[in-house]
Amino acid sequence: MFQHCRIFTFLFALLVSVPLCADPGLAIEAYKKGKFKTAYKEFKKASLKGHTDSQYNLAVMLYSGKGIQKDKAEAIYWFMKAAENGDESAQYNLGVLFSTDKELPDEYPKMENGEIYFEVSSGGRTSNKEKAVKWYKMAAEKGHVSSQLNLGVIYNQGIGVKLDYKEAAKWYQKAAEKGNSKAQLNLGILYDLGRGVEKDVAKAQENYKKAAMKGMRDAQYNLGIIYYNGDEGVKRNYFESYAWLALAKEQGSELAAIYKDKVERKISKKDKKIAKKLAIKYYRAYLKPFME
Repeated sequence: MFQHCRIFTFLFALLVSVPLCADPGLAIEAYKKGKFKTAYKEFKKASLKGHTDSQYNLAVMLYSGKGIQKDKAEAIYWFMKAAENGDESAQYNLGVLFSTDKELPDEYPKMENGEIYFEVSSGGRTSNKEKAVKWYKMAAEKGHVSSQLNLGVIYNQGIGVKLDYKEAAKWYQKAAEKGNSKAQLNLGILYDLGRGVEKDVAKAQENYKKAAMKGMRDAQYNLGIIYYNGDEGVKRNYFESYAWLALAKEQGSELAAIYKDKVERKISKKDKKIAKKLAIKYYRAYLKPFME
């Protein structure tokens, strides 16, 4: 039987976290009052003394250019210092920056007498993508959810590492168990395709549904198609298919609109009313709360 296609695009968490951490002294107070140069000066003082939160905050200011001149090189340096001191957010941000910011050079930044510079290495350098893996893994092993998700995508796509679906599934699973909707969608895709795990449409459906209930459009679409096809382990259900496809369509999925129309042509007028009521119920529960 011809199986209608689902969407298999793996999602990545790519937001650099920017909230400032708690810090003693004048820096936070100055930052809140918009006295950014003073905040920068105080964060720098504390950072040079090894204060981890100040190192993180200083890196955030330098990378964003918040009230001071933007300096990505120095930002990376202070993120590294905070990361080496065990700060998970700094480790995650380094993973994000090394995997996405194409303006960063490959060399690690160094410091001497309070001045940042990039040391030119003679061979044996690692790529930024490989650096990203290192920092993501450091944070992921401590339970940082977004790092676990991104590490899964890295292994899933072979970015800076050898492609490894089994390792991808492992990290998706960890993030999915903590309620990360992107990880749930991605794990569902692996079960759907049988990559790194034994193909299991029922488990794919289970993970899609968790993500779909949190407003994830692609999960809603894939779930609708699973119910439309009636794949192995999941009974065909046009009511469920219509409802989930309707939610995906509401979020702009053209494919969902096409298959929703196909469902309508397969059911009676009476059943169509039931399907629409279910779609309204799901909209109120699983879409509207995430649109407000």
